[in-house]
Amino acid sequence: MDVNKIIGQNIKKYRTAYNMTLKEMSDKLHKSISTISKYEKGEISLDMTTFLETAKILRISPSALLSGTSVLSNEHSETDHNAEVIYMYTYSGSEKEIVRSLIEQYPPVSPDDPYRVHLYNDVRDFKNPGSCSGFYTGDYSENGFLGTYILHNQISSTEHVMISCVKNLVNSNQQLGLVSGLSNYTMLPVVFKTVLSRSELTDRKHLMDLLTFSREDFRELKQSHCLVVRNVR
Repeated sequence: MDVNKIIGQNIKKYRTAYNMTLKEMSDKLHKSISTISKYEKGEISLDMTTFLETAKILRISPSALLSGTSVLSNEHSETDHNAEVIYMYTYSGSEKEIVRSLIEQYPPVSPDDPYRVHLYNDVRDFKNPGSCSGFYTGDYSENGFLGTYILHNQISSTEHVMISCVKNLVNSNQQLGLVSGLSNYTMLPVVFKTVLSRSELTDRKHLMDLLTFSREDFRELKQSHCLVVRNVR
């Protein structure tokens, strides 16, 4: 796939994640709707000024628009712009269904910097993450076996989320953690379980076992007055 198509797909992904129409994007970028559509289809190239302005409008790093390709850095060495894709699962008790989300995790510029993160919450199709119910951006940092995501809702500025997880020594490709934050729906603090996986999970029974609170969870909550997730499965 050529660079124009990759950039175009990324523009469309982020635009739809913001629930932004082609008309709204054209007004912000001062381009015609037809031109924006051609950008998204990869039919025409963006000049550098338009490229940078597009990233600014979408409130993302310019390199995120290049995710899926490789370019030459100022030092003329190849820099990979591919984000690591992580599949995220939670359970909605009110809807009685598993909520599927997608995390794009961009490598840090230097070892001391955090990872840059984009979270597409509640997606129906992992191949089309822009069609989601919520778009979050933020950082991910690691400290030994511990990992922490700090994310901010880009649609509703009042909602912020923290995801705390521990590396799984039994299954290195899968992590079990806790999501906490202020719910945008109830405006109350909430905490729920999450599963993060480097591969798509399709076994509903297995996911339900991981995502729902067990008797052991409630027993420990009663004894210690804190919610603990043991990442051993």
